[in-house]
Amino acid sequence: MTDDLGLPGRRELPPEVLDNLRMSLREGMGKPARRRWPIVAAAAAVVLVLAGALVTTVVIRDPDGTGPDVANPDFSLDRPKAVEAMNRCWAVVQSEGRAASFPARDEWEPRFTVTSPSVTVVAVTVDDKPFFCETTLMTATVSDPNAAPAYTEGARTAALLMTPAGTVAGLADPEWPKVELTGQNEASLSARDIPIFRPGNLFVHIAPMKPSRTTYDVGPTPGEQSRPREYRAPFPLRPAPEPAASRIDRPVSPVPDRATPAGAFFNTCTRGASETLPDEDAYRVGAYLENDDVGVVVARLGDQVITCQGGLGYQEGKAEYYRVFADQPRSPAVRTLRGESVGMAKREGEADRPRNPYVGVVPEAAAEVKFDFGPGGKVDATVAEGTFAVWQPDGVSRDFENAKVGITVLDAAGNILHQGTLWLWR
Repeated sequence: MTDDLGLPGRRELPPEVLDNLRMSLREGMGKPARRRWPIVAAAAAVVLVLAGALVTTVVIRDPDGTGPDVANPDFSLDRPKAVEAMNRCWAVVQSEGRAASFPARDEWEPRFTVTSPSVTVVAVTVDDKPFFCETTLMTATVSDPNAAPAYTEGARTAALLMTPAGTVAGLADPEWPKVELTGQNEASLSARDIPIFRPGNLFVHIAPMKPSRTTYDVGPTPGEQSRPREYRAPFPLRPAPEPAASRIDRPVSPVPDRATPAGAFFNTCTRGASETLPDEDAYRVGAYLENDDVGVVVARLGDQVITCQGGLGYQEGKAEYYRVFADQPRSPAVRTLRGESVGMAKREGEADRPRNPYVGVVPEAAAEVKFDFGPGGKVDATVAEGTFAVWQPDGVSRDFENAKVGITVLDAAGNILHQGTLWLWR
């Protein structure tokens, strides 16, 4: 028949293609029939029949997009993103030899997704038993569905997954309207009201702070009432169990160079900061400033740009302190980045010596960036990887509302890529 139609002969699909097709079909069919798990693999004959139907089904059906959950308006399920993440998590489970203790991948039912610019978390259930799958650009991590929840003393709330990327996910007390989550570390104190997905009482928060460096407390949300300055929620949140599997499944290539002063400072700074930086090993190091015992470095990963700064110049020059400041993606092509003064230490016999870095983003073709700080004078910035950095000179305007600085951006041939002004203090 195929010869009469001029079609190519029948060929076996590669196993990985069949797996992806099966997963896509299963996600589109809704909740699969329940089985006890661990699951025995399906018979080969059934797989072949299913695969034959898949080729037609997947071609004609578009996957569901992002949409709110009618019963849980604070939640939505981005199904294509969830399927991709769950496939990666399942591959890591298999690669680490944990598949026998997990439900079969085609029984994973995604309930909702929570995303940040760098992280995707999928809440998954099988037979109403929950676990969480987190992916970043490079890493896939999945919680252990068999781990006993470590509930808080006095409330039925427990973390099931905490990761270096900032994910805090778990089970909430069924009587709470929301989870009030407060976190404290050496850099900051935060408070968030986290919605709860029902049924299941699941919550997910992607925090800006490293859970390993942060003490979390939880409670029922107090609503709109104001919290005292040093307020902490009433119940200490215990650490989550270790993930069932976590691995760098998509390493970057080529690996960014760290064998430079800027690269070495980047490593020291990001590892010493309490803020999260998912996929930090994938960032290209850009412009770098150093002054005595402090430094400032800008780095980028595609459209994501961060500033990391700090050093020994704190508490009379005896303490290290580092911070990561994340940029907002899809901002103007030429813009400044957030930062703060460094080198505030007052050493014996010396005056305060704060330095104010002025850092930002320019087109990647930029070779020179020239600034006119007005009374402060004209200064050339350090430029690398589409970023700039310069110490603000003495005598700049202290008009914090209106002061601007002139900027001229040139390429390697001396052509002007951008000319204009930027806010000095915003």
